[in-house]
Amino acid sequence: MRNQKQTPEVAQDEEELSPEFRRELRRRIADARNPIRYVVYSAIPPGSHWRLFLNVSEDSYCLNNIDDATMFKREHVARAVALVYSNGKRRDLLIAKITTRNGKRKIVRYEKRKHRTRVSS
Repeated sequence: MRNQKQTPEVAQDEEELSPEFRRELRRRIADARNPIRYVVYSAIPPGSHWRLFLNVSEDSYCLNNIDDATMFKREHVARAVALVYSNGKRRDLLIAKITTRNGKRKIVRYEKRKHRTRVSS
């Protein structure tokens, strides 16, 4: 006699999902499938092609290696982390928008540094 696996019977819920709950599920699934992420970086010297990407878990920076950088799903979270790491004083840390399609990280857009102007009185 062959050993056959018996599948346990799954209890079926008698309740239907509400339309609001279905919309929320669809929104969350679409959000999880979105390949856009954000990373924090610093250009050294400003305007050059040398970039240091922030790795929060190791509390370090990676030189021109985006694969080791910490990715953030939300831009406002990345900006908050950049503000904390710059001690709230300088705006040296910028945000780059990346995509994670096909398991590879690729830069979509670098944030440009805002020019600092001196206000004279």
